[in-house]
Amino acid sequence: MKYAAIGFAIIAISAAAIGLQKAAEHVKEPVSLVSAGTGKFEPLAVLELFTSQGCSSCPSADKLLSQTIHDDNNKAKKIYALSFHVDYWNRLGWTDPFSSAAFSKRQTEYVSALHSEGAYTPQMIINGTEEFVGSDKTSLSKGISAALNTKAELSFTKLNAVYEDKGVIRVDYELEGNITAEKINFALVSLGETTAIRRGENGGLVLKNENIVRQLLTEKALSSGRVEFASTPAPTKANAAVIAFVQEANGTRIVGAAMATFN
Repeated sequence: MKYAAIGFAIIAISAAAIGLQKAAEHVKEPVSLVSAGTGKFEPLAVLELFTSQGCSSCPSADKLLSQTIHDDNNKAKKIYALSFHVDYWNRLGWTDPFSSAAFSKRQTEYVSALHSEGAYTPQMIINGTEEFVGSDKTSLSKGISAALNTKAELSFTKLNAVYEDKGVIRVDYELEGNITAEKINFALVSLGETTAIRRGENGGLVLKNENIVRQLLTEKALSSGRVEFASTPAPTKANAAVIAFVQEANGTRIVGAAMATFN
């Protein structure tokens, strides 16, 4: 487990071609991957792993997150995994290509809200309220079990996304439930990336990371809305997904979530 000082500044739909000859010429139609009226307010677990390719303690946590994503026992459950790569270990000789100061800042905000001793990697946070060492399989299992026994307060009735020309991604959503003083986060993720590490604590290793957050947009939650991701940094359409999750504006508790992938 790697610690850092608190002071470190610290989420598509299949795009289907329509029309005849011109269908392949940039016209795309969004299709909802979240069926309205089904699975409303089902319990969910949003897993946020704060990690770094430059941290020798992190590969075991990355592997545990991947195992959780692919576990057949989790397929029918609403479990949404996010891998946030922080930037404060870049000074150890390897610059994590997926790291961001914004993700380090997000972790610092959790440190303050959850009254933790300090930012560290690998750190796992479930539904914005429970934190533990990210490689701790027992704590993860117990945390997911507890989260999946609590009914969600908000439900997505639509989460539509279109991967447009030049990589711009547009997301439309609709929510139902008691939407009061909430914020909604949209995470654009790479489903999988393999990196040969040449320097630092993990020098010589080839690391596989999944559900890596590339961009994170945060807006005031409304009953419906639209956001757009910039063209960079963005994964290819075949390797992209959007995970949307609603969080208390004056706290950290996550009260609703949904995911869409592109075909």
